[in-house]
Amino acid sequence: MPTAELTFKELADVKLEINTFIDLEFDNIGELDKNNLKFILKKVVFLKYLIRQDAQFFLFQALSSDIIYLISSIKKGEVRYYYFNIRSIIEHSLRIINNIDSTDTITNANLIKKTQKLLDDSKAKINLDVVKNEYNTSCLYIHGNKSADLQLVKFYQNCVEQKGPIKDLTKKLNVLIKLFKELFELLIITQCSIVDAAYHRRKSILKFLIGNESYSIFEQFKKE
Repeated sequence: MPTAELTFKELADVKLEINTFIDLEFDNIGELDKNNLKFILKKVVFLKYLIRQDAQFFLFQALSSDIIYLISSIKKGEVRYYYFNIRSIIEHSLRIINNIDSTDTITNANLIKKTQKLLDDSKAKINLDVVKNEYNTSCLYIHGNKSADLQLVKFYQNCVEQKGPIKDLTKKLNVLIKLFKELFELLIITQCSIVDAAYHRRKSILKFLIGNESYSIFEQFKKE
């Protein structure tokens, strides 16, 4: 079978995989929220190709797991774990972006400084403030959880019981879309050669997973 036909079938399989997940796990939410969740799920599939390309790089696997756990916390209404996973997603993404191994000790403040320098050197148009703000919000919620003032039964219910999709789902997904856009465009820029190799003869799949705008950025930095 010609390469083009194989790629077409693979792209159809990727779309089916994402749509099937949404139908099984999030059938009871609105179409806008479903589409936003698909945007996030596409990043998990995007990472699957990078893991296959470089299976020894643990951080791709860690980031992929973080996003899956984030989606789980959204479905179960686990607010604290939602913010915990966002913080972990940001930390793992910035380590990948700056080529820092998972075992190396470095503060998030220094990761941000390194990322800012990287942006200044590359002249990439990334809004790092989105990343900073969401990291700070996550830390504030985790370390200063408002649930701590609740009575024991309410505290248990708030932390443990599954209550259905997380409160303010649409608002949270809109924030996640902005965060993921900045993080993954940075990842694409800094790991351009790995992305290019992972999607060799699969550029239509790459474009579907990251979107037209991010794909244009990928093409721009691939030429440099």
